Amino acid sequence: MTKGNLNDLIRTEANKEVESQTSPSPKRPKETNTTLQAKINDLTTELEKTEKNQQTLQEKVISLEKELQEHLELSVSLQQLQQQTEHLESVLSEKTTLVAQLSSQLSKTETELTEKKQLIEKLSSQLSKTETELTEKKQLIEKLYNQIKTLENSPPPSPEPSPITKPVAKKPSLYNFEMATLARYIAPNPTPTELTDSEIGWFD
Repeated sequence: MTKGNLNDLIRTEANKEVESQTSPSPKRPKETNTTLQAKINDLTTELEKTEKNQQTLQEKVISLEKELQEHLELSVSLQQLQQQTEHLESVLSEKTTLVAQLSSQLSKTETELTEKKQLIEKLSSQLSKTETELTEKKQLIEKLYNQIKTLENSPPPSPEPSPITKPVAKKPSLYNFEMATLARYIAPNPTPTELTDSEIGWFD
């Protein structure tokens, strides 16, 4: 109830009081000013309560509207978070697939490196064996060469007297001796590794 309604009610009651005084009705008891004042007080109190309740309701409506706005904002935030989560899950799935591929490639690379390492060790062993054989061959050739030099520098044997004249044997030449000596040498089987002269240092 507003103040305008209260004023209209008071005016109506006052008019009724005037009418009752000018033309008294035997059926209705006469109201005094005290009775009217009491009614006015009651109506005023009721109006204040109504206004207070209306204010309370307005505050509740404002509060509910504020909560509704907060819920709407929260709903929008949740939707954004859901979209971000879906995007992150997609990215995570792609990265997981990439990690699996890289792990597979790494395992394959490690296997290849192990095989190459084993091959290098095998070739190193063959190279060491070849170098040893070449050293032995070089030493043997030097030994044969020294023997040839010794034979060349040694004096010829003195001929023994014989009643029968025999043809004098020719002194073996250096070429024939070298060929005969090298012909008796049987070279070992070649190693599977092919090496150049610069790698083995042939006759360095």
